[in-house]
Amino acid sequence: MIDAALDRRLTTRVLNTWKRLAGSGFPRRSQIDPRDFGTDWSYCLMIDVDPVLSNSRFSHVGSALRDPTWPTFDRQTVEECLAGTLLGLLARKIPQVVTKKKPIAMGGAAYHDNCNILYRTILMPLSESGDQIDGILVAIAYREVAAVDDLPSPDVAIGQRTERTASPRTSRQNGAGG
Repeated sequence: MIDAALDRRLTTRVLNTWKRLAGSGFPRRSQIDPRDFGTDWSYCLMIDVDPVLSNSRFSHVGSALRDPTWPTFDRQTVEECLAGTLLGLLARKIPQVVTKKKPIAMGGAAYHDNCNILYRTILMPLSESGDQIDGILVAIAYREVAAVDDLPSPDVAIGQRTERTASPRTSRQNGAGG
């Protein structure tokens, strides 16, 4: 049984589902069923990895993660993400996931849906062949923060402490426990 304190985090719940599907390898993109993730699916995205990484495409972007600058979601390439946006920050981590072939967790500050946010994310590799990474499943938890001056650097890793703390506003937050 999963520890209740860990299970309250959206990223942990999605990682646990990924692990269940992975068994001793990687899950295939075809194994990812939105029903397995319940309401967390709105905070997930999937990337189809192209050999030319900048040509990789978003095959799913959950409704809570849609970039308002894109008119309609239509399999945009990761290269089309605006710098500094949440999706843009995640796109920069694709080479790391492909190279390391293991889930990568990170967190920090970003700009999303006209708000400054603090986020926590986990990027998990997918493979149809069992070896070559050809997809990435991403889960993102975030909350709005009041002031840009209170935000840590976008590349601050989860678990690292900063001297400055953010002033949270409870009006915008996803997933219990962020």
